[in-house]
Amino acid sequence: MQAIFPNFAYRRPSRTPIQLSWSGRTLVVACCLRFNRRARSTGPADSPDQTYADLILAGIEQAWSGTYQLGTEEMPEPVTVLVRFQAEGTRKAAAVRVHRLLLMPAHVISPLYRRIWGIFRTGQLESMGLNWTPRHPGSIVMPPYRQARTVRSVAAHEFGHLLGIGDAYGALYRFYSAAPGTGHYMMHSNSQVQPEEVRMLIRAHASGRMQFFPRRWQTRVFRDGLRREFGQLLRRIKS
Repeated sequence: MQAIFPNFAYRRPSRTPIQLSWSGRTLVVACCLRFNRRARSTGPADSPDQTYADLILAGIEQAWSGTYQLGTEEMPEPVTVLVRFQAEGTRKAAAVRVHRLLLMPAHVISPLYRRIWGIFRTGQLESMGLNWTPRHPGSIVMPPYRQARTVRSVAAHEFGHLLGIGDAYGALYRFYSAAPGTGHYMMHSNSQVQPEEVRMLIRAHASGRMQFFPRRWQTRVFRDGLRREFGQLLRRIKS
């Protein structure tokens, strides 16, 4: 069977920070990112020769580039993903900021004027903070982690959100219920990119809509998760 590759049509390419295209069976992910001064000039103590920006780019490229067996009728043969970074002035860039965070962990967030109403577009609580479209993928915000490997793994996870993929772990907006069978996924545990996640990023850019893992309501799981998170919040405030 001949592969049928989805088409990616960006209405305003000059305003779209991350763009997908095909070169044979290779999926090229062209990225334009903009780093703040701290990310460009400082780095973790255990990697004095590399800045946060260097490590973030390395983590993204290493995690998402590779060959994947997508296992679909349209694409029965393996697909290679190639991440390429382009100079900041090439087109509109997605912001990546490193600065101290008091309560929140690393995250991707939309500008204030795009927040909240995204939930009406998707029906997903996750869209309250990240109202994703290819033209508006959000901004990565990361604390200044002390270990280089943490910077790389967290950056790879947050980049998944810029690509249009939701979380798989048991977050509040997922009612603290993780998507079944995703424990080793990038969007669950910052582990390894899986074929399903590549399928999701393709669907996101082909449809212009963020892709989410299935969620379910479990009263006991939600209650225990809320209690656990509230306790963690209190400990952070006290420290």
